Amino acid sequence: MSMYSDPSSSRTSHVDERDYPPDWWRAVVSFLIFVHLFALAVAVLSNWNPSTLSIRLRQNVPLVKPYLQALAMDQAYLPLYGLTFAMEEDTDMAVDLELQLPDGTQRQITLPSNGLWPRERWRRDARLAETAGDLTGERFKNIESLLPQAIAAHYVAKYGTKGGTIRFTRHKLLSLEALGSSDPALRDPYNPIFYTRVYEARIILVGGSVQLLKKEAAAEVAPAAAEKGKP
Repeated sequence: MSMYSDPSSSRTSHVDERDYPPDWWRAVVSFLIFVHLFALAVAVLSNWNPSTLSIRLRQNVPLVKPYLQALAMDQAYLPLYGLTFAMEEDTDMAVDLELQLPDGTQRQITLPSNGLWPRERWRRDARLAETAGDLTGERFKNIESLLPQAIAAHYVAKYGTKGGTIRFTRHKLLSLEALGSSDPALRDPYNPIFYTRVYEARIILVGGSVQLLKKEAAAEVAPAAAEKGKP
């Protein structure tokens, strides 16, 4: 049997092993990859129709919740990537705030704001606006001001404002009749006629806390006024 061995093969093997990172470094990288994939799995499973286990993992496992928030992965995934069925809740919603600053000037804020980066932050604000807008109307009369009040309180605390106004506007879809119209204005998706105000309220401070005074629509105020005027 030949005792000869190819020196080049041993030299190549030696060089390859020397080029590898240390074992401790590979272990750290593998652990970090595992943590990231685990947090991502928890984010997806606990975001839309979550189970009790997924919620407990999200809330109780150390560092998972702040990690997801820091990377803007703490958002609803499925509704944002699904196909639209042309229902009202599939339309876009925007939140507009007009804040009165202490120096007498006004500040305009829109959620979601154009150009917001990373894109996940825009999607989070869009989802917040959509959820708050969907919870307005007669059906949700007892809770419709909860999210608007929380949004207003955040910006009041951030800018130290004296008050202002918050509005929710829905961007409606074009109908088939509008798409087939010979009028260019009716085919324009940004025509003002396709925007509907679904909620508006004044922001006031009462004893240091933020309160909302909702502006009632004419259709809601008129019946009440008529009843009040009856003998």
